[in-house]
Amino acid sequence: MIKPVKLWPKLKKENAQTMVEFALVFPVVLLITYGIIEFGRMLFIYQAVTSAAREGARYGVAAGVGPNGVVQYADCKGIRDAARRTAFLVLIPDSNINIQYDNGSSIISSCPPSTGLIKLGDRIIVTVNGRYDPVIGSFLGIGGFNIIKTNYRSILLGIVQ
Repeated sequence: MIKPVKLWPKLKKENAQTMVEFALVFPVVLLITYGIIEFGRMLFIYQAVTSAAREGARYGVAAGVGPNGVVQYADCKGIRDAARRTAFLVLIPDSNINIQYDNGSSIISSCPPSTGLIKLGDRIIVTVNGRYDPVIGSFLGIGGFNIIKTNYRSILLGIVQ
């Protein structure tokens, strides 16, 4: 029978080897985990900016008068509010939401449009500019970048019954 006391020196060597292996592998595991988290954040911001542009354009093409007492396509405040409501965890200031109108070939106006300038078949263009910055990017020397999404929709001036 082997006594447990004789196995102790072998256990100490294995514990030290395990600690060295852990010390070598742990930074790699941390880097992979950080990369997964940052990629998820970037994808979330991309989706939020895309949805904000889509919802802003969707609000602008609806027929009728909005809650601000202005027709939907000319309600710049309502369009910007709809875009910001969609991107609830991403900060998008008013200056990063650009609203324009075109007739299919050229830009007609920016928001608010001139009275009587918009005709049936014209489009609203909502462009949203979001920014992605890594959490510890400055420490690693990695800079962020802008995520710009544009959505085009044809304007409904009214609904005929």
